[in-house]
Amino acid sequence: MSALALVLDIVVVVLLVVTIGYAINLNRQLVRLRDSKAELEDLVRGFAEATERAEAGVEGMKRMAGEAGERLQATVDRGQAIRDELQFMVEAADSLASRLEGTISHHRPAAQAAPQQPASHQAPPARPAPRAPAAEPPSPVAADPRRRPADPAAAEARSRAERELMQALEQLR
Repeated sequence: MSALALVLDIVVVVLLVVTIGYAINLNRQLVRLRDSKAELEDLVRGFAEATERAEAGVEGMKRMAGEAGERLQATVDRGQAIRDELQFMVEAADSLASRLEGTISHHRPAAQAAPQQPASHQAPPARPAPRAPAAEPPSPVAADPRRRPADPAAAEARSRAERELMQALEQLR
């Protein structure tokens, strides 16, 4: 029995050595798992902080977008109001121009409104006799040398247009 006891002791020693080796390997893996767990916790904590910052940034962007939208809407509303006013002014100016045109064409002499004859039978156009200007106050352009146009032809055309407008307005009275 002593040989059998010796063999059994050797088998037990071999099994103990294998168990010790397996325990050492298992211990290393457990240490690695604990280290990985700490790294994973740090990673999760960093991810949670980044998520909170992103949510705060999104809220800030929503707030700023809302404010910018309100400012833009106010600008659009102001622009629409100005557009409406300008449209009203244009319509009023068109109406006034049409009335002035109608009044001027209605009060012009019939000779100017008559259709012209062909060039071969046409007599030279008769110029209407210049009317003696009524005692009109001098135009602000003529009275103020600073407001006179530099071009004499433009000044003449402007003053003629002013005279025609004044005559049309006086005829309306």
